[in-house]
Amino acid sequence: MLIDNYGRRIRKLRVSLTDQCNLRCHYCMPLDAQFMEKEHYLQADEYYEIIKELIDYGLEEIRLTGGEPLLRQNFAEIIQKLSTLNLKKIGLTTNGIILDRYLGLLLDCGIVNLNISLDSLNPITFKQITYGNYLTKIKDNISLAKTQGFSVKINTVMMKGINDHEVFDFIEYAKQLQIEIRFLEIMRIGYACEQQKDQFISAETLLNRIKEKYQLKSVNSAIDSTSFNYHTDCGAKIGFIASESQPFCGNCSRWRLSVDGILRACLLKDEGLSILNLKTEQRLEIYQQLLGMKPYLRPSEVTHLMFTIGG
Repeated sequence: MLIDNYGRRIRKLRVSLTDQCNLRCHYCMPLDAQFMEKEHYLQADEYYEIIKELIDYGLEEIRLTGGEPLLRQNFAEIIQKLSTLNLKKIGLTTNGIILDRYLGLLLDCGIVNLNISLDSLNPITFKQITYGNYLTKIKDNISLAKTQGFSVKINTVMMKGINDHEVFDFIEYAKQLQIEIRFLEIMRIGYACEQQKDQFISAETLLNRIKEKYQLKSVNSAIDSTSFNYHTDCGAKIGFIASESQPFCGNCSRWRLSVDGILRACLLKDEGLSILNLKTEQRLEIYQQLLGMKPYLRPSEVTHLMFTIGG
């Protein structure tokens, strides 16, 4: 088992399939973002071999990320291979723009847990944040996924003076569709480090604002959960990922695998170790080394760009 000196067992892996994206969210990447050459991407067989090996050491869950993972050219081949592995859960994080093209494939592969990024319900604000005009398409695809039986969660990065006034709109939206909405604090990562100073709004501030309108009932979560969650008296399910103000590093159970084969112990660590073209014995040494690289206290910020390692 992959257990570090603090007793944290690595059982979850974030798996980036591409660094490319069809949005340009201003806290994530510049308009002229540069992407890596595709010949540096891990291939389907390599993903399969690495994850299969990690399952032998206790890995239980993976989440496919990007960039936007649905842009990966051989997405179908990758998930068909990964879906044959003995995992308790495979999830997908997506911006939802082209989700409708893949819902049948995802169902066939048993991938029913979707996290969909959506930072505004207002077309003008959505365009200001993402530089895209896809709000209607995304909302249609969220509804479609829900009606087809997917478990859908909405991830919303809350930013002061930009979209924090929409918090009640999101709660009513979540109630209407009977899906969970999770409010994320903007993080000091890469392109967002400077913006974070002016746009940060804490989960506690939002929570106190919400309590003025709704009664909340706390929901028990797993010890390694990234979110703390509530049910509102209006029937909505809400959660908070407060990685800045209430970090959860002490119970973190996650590693990250970038599309170019760099394994990282933490999203907020620049350092990672390549597992490309290594034999099994060499990778095992990397895994043991990585256990010692996972911070117990949250690093303040990192300069690397989130979309390059899987947000």
